[in-house]
Amino acid sequence: MLSKLRNIRVRDTLSSEISSSSINLKKLYLLIFILILNTNSLVSQDASEDLQSSEAILATEKELDQKIIELNKRFTTHAKLMKVKVKILPAQTVLFKGKADGNKCVLSQDQESDTNDCMHLELYDFVGSELGLSGKGLGSKSKFITIIYSGAASQESNYRKIPPRDVGKIFSRIAMNDFVNGESVTSEIDDSSPLTSPLQNGNFFLFYQVDGFPFRGTEESPAAKGVGRYSLEKMENTTSHDIRNTFKKKFYVKHLDNFDKLFQKIYNFNDRDGNQNYRNNIRVLQDSLKY
Repeated sequence: MLSKLRNIRVRDTLSSEISSSSINLKKLYLLIFILILNTNSLVSQDASEDLQSSEAILATEKELDQKIIELNKRFTTHAKLMKVKVKILPAQTVLFKGKADGNKCVLSQDQESDTNDCMHLELYDFVGSELGLSGKGLGSKSKFITIIYSGAASQESNYRKIPPRDVGKIFSRIAMNDFVNGESVTSEIDDSSPLTSPLQNGNFFLFYQVDGFPFRGTEESPAAKGVGRYSLEKMENTTSHDIRNTFKKKFYVKHLDNFDKLFQKIYNFNDRDGNQNYRNNIRVLQDSLKY
């Protein structure tokens, strides 16, 4: 009898432990299931955030591209300056018109010729000028933009009525020569389809040279990224490295806008000079009424 009671107690104890273990195992499975759900949710959320960030980068680039194209279109209206006899220029500014040869605008003897198809506008300065050290001969700085027009020039004799002219290429160069430290840096930007919409990063090239290296025309190599000639298409534009957007937003849009305003200023200066000639002629005619 005593033996039977012991067996019953052992069986009940084992049953209780098994039941308890079963409950604990169920709790463990439930906990693991909850963790898996939470992990999947976090991964999904991170992926969604990455996707949204990437979409934001692309949306920003699209807006910047549109600004660049709109600025490029403004240069079509500066074609009227091709027929203006330019007598007045802002300080430290060079402007000439000529015939395109690759990326160059070759100076023409006849600055108002119908055969001219490009304009070269350049600003120059001296290293240390912002500190009042221009006269110290520390070095030189310059930047220019070359607008190369396509198609035939307008035969309109009145430059004020000259219609916009298509722009086939916009080429820019920024250079700095530091005489003291013996350093020179050159950056070039070549947009060979400035009016194409949407903007084609593959048709937009940059060239970067330090102390004459590499030679002009050298293509970028895997061993020297960002040195030599490379297209905007190769420039990284991700959530962690939005380099292409930075170039467009913090430099190129402002660069185009500054030169657009400078072209307009030069036109206004010299158009005003033309109006002054009209006024002088009227004054002469009025003076003739005195006798």
